[in-house]
Amino acid sequence: MFLSQLSEKEKNAFISLSVHVSNSNGIFAEEEKVMIQEYCKEMGIPFFDANNAISMDEVVDVFKASELQIKKIVLLETLGLVYSDGEFDSGEKSFINDYAKKIGLTDADVEKTTVAIKEYLDALKKVTEVIA
Repeated sequence: MFLSQLSEKEKNAFISLSVHVSNSNGIFAEEEKVMIQEYCKEMGIPFFDANNAISMDEVVDVFKASELQIKKIVLLETLGLVYSDGEFDSGEKSFINDYAKKIGLTDADVEKTTVAIKEYLDALKKVTEVIA
């Protein structure tokens, strides 16, 4: 939704973050792979090989230096990704919370964004049901 606002460096770090969070529960779900492909399309990245993902330390370094709005966009989009398979398990939750703290976001930021993405996904589901 908002990924076009990221710099090229942030876009590449975001895709790496997406790979890491998708693997954080030991299951790289097909829905998560599809979402990552959609993110690449949105950001104009023709192809991303998951084997070329930068380390989480490098991802954190990129987003530590980002503006607060970018940090929140990345959190929102990352939460959208982890909810794409219909589950947000303890491994993913722990990963998100640790990542958010490392880049300077608060627990309140994570909670507010989690509520917002859940409401968005619920609304999207209702709209989809109406037109189906």
